[in-house]
Amino acid sequence: MNLSRQFSQNESLELEPQVITELNRVLCQELDEVGAEQRLDLAYEVIETVRYEQAHISWLDRLRNTTDEIELQISHTQLPSVTGNLMHLSDPFLIMRNSQAQFLINSEYVTGVTGLNQLAGAAQSLDTFNWLDNVWFHDLSDRRALGIWYLKGDCVVEGYCLRTGFDAIDVATSSKVITFPKRAIVTSRIPNAL
Repeated sequence: MNLSRQFSQNESLELEPQVITELNRVLCQELDEVGAEQRLDLAYEVIETVRYEQAHISWLDRLRNTTDEIELQISHTQLPSVTGNLMHLSDPFLIMRNSQAQFLINSEYVTGVTGLNQLAGAAQSLDTFNWLDNVWFHDLSDRRALGIWYLKGDCVVEGYCLRTGFDAIDVATSSKVITFPKRAIVTSRIPNAL
């Protein structure tokens, strides 16, 4: 019996390093798998955070951060699209420019956009100073620039901006002065000054 006990102890001493080596290998493999799962979880969490943030960025914020030329599709049969660069954005209007003209576009009538920046961030704060009403319309009326005004209902008026108010503008045509609400403006085309 003594001999069998001694043989068993010798056998156990010989197997012990192999068991420890195998145990270490299994533990390392498990740690690698746990680490890989943690990395996958973290990557998924980052992707979901990015998706969440992107879902809360408006197309106007993306437009604000786009420096390249864009094309806007507009819901007016006489001027269905405008291509150019954004000059200014003053909700709900945006001003675009190309080599021929400036365009005042009501964002509520935009039906599609091509060329928006994919990596834009949300605007930190809105401008309290309404640049559109205080500068752009006043400059337009001071210059007496002849423009084409595309209005809701596919109406088109040619004339210059005579006066601007907080909710409407007066446009002088060849025969009369027409006041129309700003919300009725789909877009306008004002040729660039020479």
